[in-house]
Amino acid sequence: MDTLIEIPGDRTAAKFAYAAAGLGVVGVATLGAMYAIEVPQDGPYIFGTINDATGGVFNLVIIPVVVQVHRRLRRTPGSEAAKWLVIVASGAGAASSFLLVFKKLEFAPSTGISVGAMVVQAAWFLLANRALYKAGGYPRDLAKLGQFIGGALVAALPVAGVAVVGRAPKWFRWGIGGAGIAVGATAWVAWPYWYFLAARHLSHRH
Repeated sequence: MDTLIEIPGDRTAAKFAYAAAGLGVVGVATLGAMYAIEVPQDGPYIFGTINDATGGVFNLVIIPVVVQVHRRLRRTPGSEAAKWLVIVASGAGAASSFLLVFKKLEFAPSTGISVGAMVVQAAWFLLANRALYKAGGYPRDLAKLGQFIGGALVAALPVAGVAVVGRAPKWFRWGIGGAGIAVGATAWVAWPYWYFLAARHLSHRH
């Protein structure tokens, strides 16, 4: 496993990464509770509201982590554009979640914005971790997990979308769409663990 060479800002970013890991766990737990308890009873959506609020904060606290990891990539116009795209997408995802909590935005558009932000983040995860893995001087466990999460979400989210397309054949929705949901859910559940690993490496105390 490669050791992460310390650069200014690592230890501060580690604190945000720990926060993201904790918020991610809360997000996974509350979403599971919402679908297990509240959706069958058609509300009240207490867990759902907590999940939305948590998601909003999560999208904000990951920004310093993304920026700090991104600093280890070779600086090019393309990489700089990608960094700002992730920052803007994460900010939009946070805003949509908070607007949903305060009932200023409907569920459907808010979900669309949040999923769009997730796709952008996942694409960055895949490309950034792949580049850093090849370059060396970056923890291999972090790179491999980041590539899995990013690749799985980029591939699974569009496929999972067929599960909610009413005109698609039933076998397609439940077979292909269900598989996409399963793969995407696995990657999403692993996401907080990536931030926990990132926090450990960025703190340079392990």
